[in-house]
Amino acid sequence: MKLITTLALAATGVLASVQAHAVAVDLTGWTAEGGSSSWNVQAGNDSVLQTVNGAPTVFFDPSATSSQGTALSGNIRVGAEGDDDFIGFVLGYNSGEIFSSSADFYLIDWKQGDQAGWGQGLAISHVTNGSNGNTTGTGGSYWQHTAGEVDLITRANSLGNTGYTDLIDYAFNIIFTSNLIEVSVNGTTEISITPADVAGVSSFSDGSFGFYNYSQAQVLYSAIRSTDCTQNPDAPECRGETIPEPTTLALIAVGLLGMGAAGRKAASR
Repeated sequence: MKLITTLALAATGVLASVQAHAVAVDLTGWTAEGGSSSWNVQAGNDSVLQTVNGAPTVFFDPSATSSQGTALSGNIRVGAEGDDDFIGFVLGYNSGEIFSSSADFYLIDWKQGDQAGWGQGLAISHVTNGSNGNTTGTGGSYWQHTAGEVDLITRANSLGNTGYTDLIDYAFNIIFTSNLIEVSVNGTTEISITPADVAGVSSFSDGSFGFYNYSQAQVLYSAIRSTDCTQNPDAPECRGETIPEPTTLALIAVGLLGMGAAGRKAASR
């Protein structure tokens, strides 16, 4: 019984640590840009559902001029079957860049299926010209990842040629600094790049973190958390580790404590 109690207390301790570092992101002040979309902030304000199949669109914080030095974590889920297009994130995004000829931000996108010249899988690209991307079709620069406009940097380590599965929650953690972008999915580091990996770049441009959709409806980004890695460099999220949601840890702790209580009752009979 001592082991169970110790494990429960450890789980409680981890929960307290996670809560101390990771802060829920309030999405109520965020806004959408790009193609036709419907971004619906959910109860609790730390989750958003995008319901429209349309041209590339982003949902971001227009007041954020900097998100570097931060780890962002949460879950992403496609809640409808029958489509196989792009979901993902943007880093260092600033207002108006989605279809701008002078864009300068980083795009993390995940395609479910091979289609029209672009293969399935998770990848990261440098967007420097979005002016040819405003289309619902497959010929635009965001679909084709056109060189000189949406330049592919690298595909993910194990998911680079693997599409996501509908109706499945994927836990993500993204670290963003001036010299590092690291993306983890379900606790596994999938992408890790520095400016040396990007032609003509000495440091990553700054701006807002945001969500990205292209021709994919019913995408839920949930339990979004932010960790300030400049203040908490040893936080698990800042080391690239994916942490279970606080509610999950709490349930583990309660369950283990319950087992310990049941054991004590049995022993006293």
